[in-house]
Amino acid sequence: MTLFQHCGSRKHRVPGKIMTNPHVHVVAAPRTVSYYLTMFRSSSSFVDGWNSARSIRHTIFLTLVFAAFAVAATAQAQSTRAGWGSTPYHDISGTGVTFRVWAPNATNVTTPGAFNSWSTSATPLAEDQSNGLPTGVWSADVPTASSGQQYKYYITYNGSSNYKHDPRARWVVNAGGGSGNNDIIYDPTAFNWNGDNFTNPALKDLFIYELHMGTFPASSAPSRFVAATNKLDYLKNLGVNAVELMPIMEFGNGGNSWGYDPAQLFAADNAQYGGPDALKTFVQACHARGIAVLLDVVHNHYGPSLLDMWNFDGWSGTNSVGGGGIYFFQSNFNLQNTPYGATRPNVSSNQVASFIQDNIAMWLGECHVDGFRWDSVYTLTHGNDGTYIPTAGNLVNAINAMIHTNYPGKISIAEDVYNYWGFDSSWDTGYPYNFTPVLTNMVDANRNMSTIANAVQNNVSYGGTASLLRVAYLESHDVVGDLNGSTHVRLPTAIDPVTPNSYRARKLSTLGAAVTLTAPGVPMIFQGQEMLENQQFSSGRNVDWSKTNTYSYIVRFYHDLIGARRNLQGLTPGLEGDRCTMLAVDNVNKLIAFNRWNSANPNQSAVVVGNFTSNTVNNYSLTFPLAGNWYVQLNSDSSAYGPDYGNIGSSVVTVSGSPATGSITIGPYSVLILSQISSVPTLSITQTNNGLTVSWPTAPSGWLLQSSSSLAGGPPVWSQVPVSQYQTNGTTVFINVSAPTDTVFYRLQKP
Repeated sequence: MTLFQHCGSRKHRVPGKIMTNPHVHVVAAPRTVSYYLTMFRSSSSFVDGWNSARSIRHTIFLTLVFAAFAVAATAQAQSTRAGWGSTPYHDISGTGVTFRVWAPNATNVTTPGAFNSWSTSATPLAEDQSNGLPTGVWSADVPTASSGQQYKYYITYNGSSNYKHDPRARWVVNAGGGSGNNDIIYDPTAFNWNGDNFTNPALKDLFIYELHMGTFPASSAPSRFVAATNKLDYLKNLGVNAVELMPIMEFGNGGNSWGYDPAQLFAADNAQYGGPDALKTFVQACHARGIAVLLDVVHNHYGPSLLDMWNFDGWSGTNSVGGGGIYFFQSNFNLQNTPYGATRPNVSSNQVASFIQDNIAMWLGECHVDGFRWDSVYTLTHGNDGTYIPTAGNLVNAINAMIHTNYPGKISIAEDVYNYWGFDSSWDTGYPYNFTPVLTNMVDANRNMSTIANAVQNNVSYGGTASLLRVAYLESHDVVGDLNGSTHVRLPTAIDPVTPNSYRARKLSTLGAAVTLTAPGVPMIFQGQEMLENQQFSSGRNVDWSKTNTYSYIVRFYHDLIGARRNLQGLTPGLEGDRCTMLAVDNVNKLIAFNRWNSANPNQSAVVVGNFTSNTVNNYSLTFPLAGNWYVQLNSDSSAYGPDYGNIGSSVVTVSGSPATGSITIGPYSVLILSQISSVPTLSITQTNNGLTVSWPTAPSGWLLQSSSSLAGGPPVWSQVPVSQYQTNGTTVFINVSAPTDTVFYRLQKP
């Protein structure tokens, strides 16, 4: 006999069978205890079925009621607190953890963990209701749970139960199943940011250093974030002001992976990298050194390895590639598949769209990252047949609007779409494949300067004039990485496969870098590029930091080049400008020259000249933007950048006439960067009513004033004038001194 046919939500249509053991009956009954008791008391068929003595009926009745109250005492109600995943709470009602998860096809969800001795029944979650209807979202407040405890979800569907990672867990022991691979309750508010209030550099000043956290050698895991933190002073001294981290979230390919197979999207890798606090410590340390942190994020496909989001709530879906369930497209083959061996997230689902947007907001708000590089946005927004997915485009646009509205100054960069959906810039992925063959050509006469000029002036991948809307680079993980095949090698190796540290390989690789990184766009280098790394990038190969000593002169070249591109000495403001004009595209002499300038200040130009031959070019007549003296701020043939370099090249070029013309000399496979700002500022001394004013211009920067009482009788003794005496009006630095009774000499000196 059935006591009742329906009670509670649609997911719990469990008939309560009359049994001789009343405790068993109650345990099998639905969750809504009050409704159960009402049905019990009004069921005449149940009462009349018992012909025993009244005292026996009374005893059974009390037993059932007491057992029902016991169930009511342990049942969980849905949480009214905010937060997804596991969210610790500390409020007037007490402390504990709110668990919330989306599992619309589940018939039961519990949370085994350290707080309940890993019981699969002690901590059930209740399905949230909206207007009396179930939402598919399960939640509960658990007062006995606390930060640092491990847990998982235990999800029942169609009579089968499985342990599952929390898709929104911020901290996991390891991705995937297996003993001990659990989630860890993490309090996102507990980290001490010590007033971290970093402001991103302007896009025109951004210089990106792409790195893979897994290649920073660690003496003991997990400490990759620590190892990278220990290299931040080196990066600061190099001059970069942004690091772009290849994906650092828990991935599926064991200890070695590029990271583009994410398994736990909200969790920074723990076993190798160090987890969320290590990431935050790294970000904080970057900010303390003026370095922004950009995070590579992957939302065009998930997994496929160790992906607990696959068939998450037990429902495997209906698609033709073997399921996937609630997080993935089901209805269209071209939407299901991606080129990466995993299906595409179903951004048409509001829950999946919120999952992605919340993920981006978490990295920004909780981890203080400064922006993103989005892996293959095209794959997210287009099916395999090129069909546009409107909901995906709308989602990306909404997320970028959220970033720029809620986190002003943060940066969003796309890999492979241009000037769409609110991105600040995009990788010019075609640039290295267009430019590099010119450098690797074995015959100087066959180098095409028109190809170089086009790459400098125009966006190679998308057409149009080059600008900050593109990221320009010669090396990236894709260009030089082992997963893309044996032909994807480092630039010096591509130039000289036999001897990648040869004169020719060094000269041509640095020439290419100088032209690329001074062209319009956001400049980027890949880890090791600045130390003449010749080995193909691999997630299983650590950065060889010994090369910073072996090729210290190459490191110095990149230091000086980055300083010129960012105008750190105040000598090359034109390189941060928004305009570019070609001055020479000479396919006979294999020489190019271009002018970088700012439309707001056209008199502050920087001229870049590149010689793509092994010959010295002497007295080359070149048209300049303006007449006057042009000072060479960087000459890549300097012996400071190579012990076998020739120091060939002009140092000052006098330009006159109409058009303004001057003659330059440039060494083999070399670049010159020139501007009209003297590298040595003019020191002025003027008399005032109260004494003397000693002054010099603020640009170039970094000069210190020294004084001496004598220039005769051996080397003079110079002493530095205290910086506390310096004053400035914005364009000039000066000190006021009383009229000296004796002769005093002044000079400017670089520290």
